[in-house]
Amino acid sequence: MKAIILAAGRGSRLHPYTESAPKCLTEIAGRSLIDRQIATLRHAGVTDIIIATGYLADQLELPGTQQVHNPDWATTNMVETLFVADADFGDDLIVTYSDIVYEPRVIEALLQSDRDVSVIVDRQWHQYWEARFDDPLSDAESLKLNADLEILDIGNKVDDINEIEAQYIGLMRFQGNGVAQLRNARQRFFTEHRSWMDNRPVQKAYMTDLLSELILMGHTVHAVPVDNGWLEFDTVDDYERFGGNIDQAAVSKFFDPTTSPN
Repeated sequence: MKAIILAAGRGSRLHPYTESAPKCLTEIAGRSLIDRQIATLRHAGVTDIIIATGYLADQLELPGTQQVHNPDWATTNMVETLFVADADFGDDLIVTYSDIVYEPRVIEALLQSDRDVSVIVDRQWHQYWEARFDDPLSDAESLKLNADLEILDIGNKVDDINEIEAQYIGLMRFQGNGVAQLRNARQRFFTEHRSWMDNRPVQKAYMTDLLSELILMGHTVHAVPVDNGWLEFDTVDDYERFGGNIDQAAVSKFFDPTTSPN
């Protein structure tokens, strides 16, 4: 099993904290996001870790990890960054954003899934979004499930909060047939026209675009639900509200630092 951490972007929404370092090196209570995430992965037994780099890549040559570099990081997005590591996918692959931290129980839930494509989703997302945004709908995206926890729709803007049954956090797994399905879905970007392409080119595709393509191709994208247990540091507001003291009450409602590996 391998884990690829997508860490190529500049993190402009977190400027000025990212002016001289990649976003994932932002420190939360004295410890960087990526250091916390690597420790959690290793604690769960995931030790083959690849960092997909871009902006200030030399700073991410971290002990015990491999690096692959996206030379076009400034003009592409997460899907293209992921696929610079195509040769390293193997047959069991965790993909994770670099600006999140999560409790061990979150990665353990993902590891327990035997589905080809598994995606962590947070059922208790609304309170966290209310703490982060004046208007949760300004940032939240659609996520609809059927009774078998298969994702039917993901990553679209919505006007009604009832269209959101959980929230995608940026942590997923592809195993078995799921790895080939992943590659085929990305290839379809170059032969099919989808609605999101009216707003951004293929090179700027989001991971939710790739998951949507899997669904449109008829593949099952299985949701693995959790209740809180994670944090995202995407903006200056995120950092200034939650980053200074990860033990504070405002944070501990959503993430328990006492469960995280040292």
